[in-house]
Amino acid sequence: MPFLKEEFHFDGPISFTMYETDARQIMIHCHDCLELNYILSGNGHYIIENKSYPIAAGDIFLINNFEHHMAVHNGALSVLVFVFDTGFIWDTPEEYDYVKPFFERNRHFSNKVLQDSPSYPLIRDSLLRLQKEYIEQQDGWPLLIKAYLMVALGEFYRYYQRLDALETDSSVAIAYGRIRSVVEYIHEHFDEPLTLGQLADHTMISKNYLSAVFSNTMKLSLFDYIEQVRVNHARWLLQTTEESVLDIAQKSGFHSSSYFNRVFKKIMGIAPNQYRKSIT
Repeated sequence: MPFLKEEFHFDGPISFTMYETDARQIMIHCHDCLELNYILSGNGHYIIENKSYPIAAGDIFLINNFEHHMAVHNGALSVLVFVFDTGFIWDTPEEYDYVKPFFERNRHFSNKVLQDSPSYPLIRDSLLRLQKEYIEQQDGWPLLIKAYLMVALGEFYRYYQRLDALETDSSVAIAYGRIRSVVEYIHEHFDEPLTLGQLADHTMISKNYLSAVFSNTMKLSLFDYIEQVRVNHARWLLQTTEESVLDIAQKSGFHSSSYFNRVFKKIMGIAPNQYRKSIT
């Protein structure tokens, strides 16, 4: 089944955004960021990788940047979505535990938080405070967004620790740390020609090792990831500008319109012009 890796554009002063949606999802997707969901109303099923969770009002879900997911519902589902960049919270080794539930999991792990757990009301209240701060954006709101998010993530950590649902080693953290600089480099230079040698030089590790670690960590090959980033940027330009397809291709890192059309259709299932028509 085809899937989409979405790239978020954070327009504000922090790498965090929040929105409410009731839109039906037509494609399994994942993000380049971390995601928390709070179900406001409705029901359905949440497909996250090879698991399916029933959805009810009040449910809370935690989803990492590798997990393919899609909410299946009849159109009556309303979801509060919180999305943030890993680096917004995890900048030092000491801060890794805040994001550990996204990466270090064992067989007891569930993306869905049990509503009858002691941690549930604390997590829910932190998410609702995040919603209030993000909507009102009074003086100092970026500070409080980070503070409430860290409280919520601390409660997630405590919840999963009590369930014995986290791994005890830090292999994922170490692997992600090794490729983090190349992920950031790709997002800063996707509109330029990129080669494996260039990226390996940037990370100061061998080409073969970079390819292997990147694929194992991101669940996507290095150049498939670059194509996803470029297509996501092209989608954003198709949605927000009236520039020609050729100009958009060049601004998104594609050296020709034919190559752009081929890659865009491979990932999205339709050509760029058709995609633009479908959203207008």
